[in-house]
Amino acid sequence: MTFKRFVCIVLLAALTAVVARPARAEAMDPQLILIIVGVGIAVIAVIAVVIIANASEGRRRSAAASTAAGASTVVVFQTTAIESP
Repeated sequence: MTFKRFVCIVLLAALTAVVARPARAEAMDPQLILIIVGVGIAVIAVIAVVIIANASEGRRRSAAASTAAGASTVVVFQTTAIESP
């Protein structure tokens, strides 16, 4: 089982538990609300990092694949001009 599939299953189980039996409004104190908000922000940050890392790795893979596939590589040399007598 991949990590992505595991996370999806855990999130679906948590969502199902909340929908099936929601907590009463007076049972939630301010500290619990702050914890839930903090966890939500952390999850969003982790998802953003994973998306950014995946996008940058995809660019690296495509660049490596193009050079491995025989794409032409341009090499530039800079020389100094010499005056002849």
